[in-house]
Amino acid sequence: MTDPHNIPDEPPPLLRTWPQVYVSILVYLAGVITLFYVFTKAFAP
Repeated sequence: MTDPHNIPDEPPPLLRTWPQVYVSILVYLAGVITLFYVFTKAFAP
């Protein structure tokens, strides 16, 4: 029987490492927040 603590993680489906996935999600969210802020300022009365 294998030890469940020694099972290696599978690589993510899109990028090479999980930290790259997390960073790309944070960059995406920062871009969306910035875009909404710009729209809010541009179309404010």
